[in-house]
Amino acid sequence: MKSKLKQLRRLVKNSFLEIPNFYAKVDVEFEKMENAKSFWSEVYVAHLKVKEGHECEEIGAIPESVFIKIPRISENVHRCEEGNEVDELNKLLVYFSKKENLFYKHFPFETIPNFPIPRVYYTEDIKGEATGGLVAENLAAEMYAEEHLPGLSEQQVLRLMEALGGLHAHLLKLENKEYIKSFEEGAHGTETYSPDMQKSMFEETLTLESLSPAHFGDGRVQKIAWAFDYENKNRAMQDCVSAIPGIVVHADLNVTNILWKNNSFSSEIGAIIDYQMVIIGSVAHDIIRVLSLGLTRNVRQEKTEEYLRHYYRTFEGFFDKGHAPFTMEELHRQYALIFPFASNFTLFGIALYIKMYHDGTLGAADKKEQNVQELVDRALGIVEDIEAFKKISYS
Repeated sequence: MKSKLKQLRRLVKNSFLEIPNFYAKVDVEFEKMENAKSFWSEVYVAHLKVKEGHECEEIGAIPESVFIKIPRISENVHRCEEGNEVDELNKLLVYFSKKENLFYKHFPFETIPNFPIPRVYYTEDIKGEATGGLVAENLAAEMYAEEHLPGLSEQQVLRLMEALGGLHAHLLKLENKEYIKSFEEGAHGTETYSPDMQKSMFEETLTLESLSPAHFGDGRVQKIAWAFDYENKNRAMQDCVSAIPGIVVHADLNVTNILWKNNSFSSEIGAIIDYQMVIIGSVAHDIIRVLSLGLTRNVRQEKTEEYLRHYYRTFEGFFDKGHAPFTMEELHRQYALIFPFASNFTLFGIALYIKMYHDGTLGAADKKEQNVQELVDRALGIVEDIEAFKKISYS
């Protein structure tokens, strides 16, 4: 406990190095926040108050509170996984947290059109026990996140398509491409979607067969094992990146990682957070993540083409007429090619969320069965599309 407090105090002090003798001048109280939705972190809010007699202009400018994210495997995962699997996830977490810190260094606050990110004061990589974390502006009073169920509204999906269009246009216009080295698969000697990770995701997804044999019986999930194959994923990814290079993919763009401004009639995005799983990949990857987990099965099947066209109109608008670096046809091709490998993580996540709804970690008890059935329906829609795209993808 003492080491954790020491870690928190160090992170806050290093966020305000312009204030010498920080703790002699500022009182700080730490509040641990409930964070049932996260697999990868503990969350705290530090409340800052300038001590009497030190109210100068420099210190007066500090925020009243800051958000602190400590990379640590959550109790959610400990409940769902065996001990040796948690050990492997801990190793991945060291890599994931480093990538998130690199993202904020490469892409500062308010530099990407349509794509808001939080103001980050300080980042620290995991070097050993009681190290690692980031300190950012506390957005809790200004913004909110949706629940997985019911998911996203039509307006929210349109705003997200505009955000991704702005991000991709920004990346393709950048002359300095140094960021690519930080987020390529294999950077720093570890791969985000390694063979072992693919295997672990597939084994979790297989639980859908016993959970809902009416939808996934006769080995239906087993038959899409090719969508969790490491080599298949690599070939599809390389094909996409060769066609449209330099695209940063959030890779975990689910509803809990999108914050919406309070009282916004146009569903304005406040911030997109959690960049631990960033990779270089396909322009369609995050679009697929938003649509596959954020929408019901029926809405996604009906509205996908409309949302793709809205994304492309936004993207195209950042370039002179006729000079967009890829066409709508290429977007369709990437969508079909990468869908099985972008959505397999969604299936894995759905299987874990179903466990959490069952054990009461998420959702109201009286809606448990309804929520589980809705997640099963979304998983069914994803499996149906993976089956449909088999001839296009690498299988």
